Amino acid sequence: TLVMNEHRLKEYVDSFYLCGFMATGKSSIGSLLSKKLELPFQDLDRYLERKEGRTISGIFKDEGESYFREKEREYLMDLSTSFKGILALGGGSLQNQNIVDHLKLHGLLVFIETPMDVIVKRVLRNKKRPIVLDKQGKIKSREVLLNELNMLYSNRENFYKQAQIQVKSDGFGTEEQLVDIIIDKIKKHV
Repeated sequence: TLVMNEHRLKEYVDSFYLCGFMATGKSSIGSLLSKKLELPFQDLDRYLERKEGRTISGIFKDEGESYFREKEREYLMDLSTSFKGILALGGGSLQNQNIVDHLKLHGLLVFIETPMDVIVKRVLRNKKRPIVLDKQGKIKSREVLLNELNMLYSNRENFYKQAQIQVKSDGFGTEEQLVDIIIDKIKKHV
């Protein structure tokens, strides 16, 4: 049997899009994956912040979510045709079926699934996330946040589940272990 080496994978696929809900570790996993596969790494949220000259929470505050989503879609479409490597998407980047289909045509979509209780803990640790604060700027209760996150996730799950590669993270294993699982699944896929 032919065993495919990580570095030969890019001969078959040169663009990987990491998707999943917020706080699943897409950015840190993407960075590790890029080192292992020797491919460039880009984080859509950081790219958007650089292009807009302000933070995501600043964009939400100043312009609202619809402006943010419009810019996110614009930059994602641009990167998907111009950038080759590992691209970590924002949790809500897969806004519609056209985006999912487009990404799957241009590379491999990788879904990282993490339990909601792990996500809630991680989200509550980062007070800069727009979803953490209520309209008065106070931190939402765990129960309110959990309900909102579950609603958001249920709206996005159908798009995530269309990824060619799907991995489950329990939130307790190391990122290196998850990256090895992703690479193994990619090898089997290609």
